[in-house]
Amino acid sequence: MSEQRVSGRYAKSLIDLAIEKNILEATNADILAFRAAIAHTPALVNMLKSPIVQGDKKFAVINKIFAASFNPLTIAFMEIVIRKKREYYLPDIAIAFIAQYNEINKITTANVKTAVAVSNEVISEVRSFIEKQTGKKVNLETSVDPEIIGGLIIQMEDKLYDASISGKLKKAKQELLNTYISK
Repeated sequence: MSEQRVSGRYAKSLIDLAIEKNILEATNADILAFRAAIAHTPALVNMLKSPIVQGDKKFAVINKIFAASFNPLTIAFMEIVIRKKREYYLPDIAIAFIAQYNEINKITTANVKTAVAVSNEVISEVRSFIEKQTGKKVNLETSVDPEIIGGLIIQMEDKLYDASISGKLKKAKQELLNTYISK
């Protein structure tokens, strides 16, 4: 079975249990914290994926790091995954869980790139615009790229909205080239 499929099934099981126990929000917070921890601690991922480190030692590390702040369901879930020798999948399970949680709650992520840092007011307006267009709640990730000169670029799921000056210049250049070539 593919990694994505295995991860998706485990994530679905955790979501179903969290919904059943009415702790989906707390479980999501745990998984987001776990995802952040593995993103900032490569040694943790290496330990989880290491065939040399025994499962009980892996769980002891996970338990020591997260037991004080995670709900018991999340810890028990991680223990089961490790006991079944599937700890290699924990980072991918976290990604799949977040994706499924976002789908259930109609949340999407949009990347907004601007030429200069923008105010919170502008970010709120962009978020409102995207929410109206998609009918979903939006998590905005912003970045600054001076090369776009002005305007903004929004990337969301498989869509790209380019309202940047550099994008318009490229488009105008292409139109001029097409006009010149066709004559």
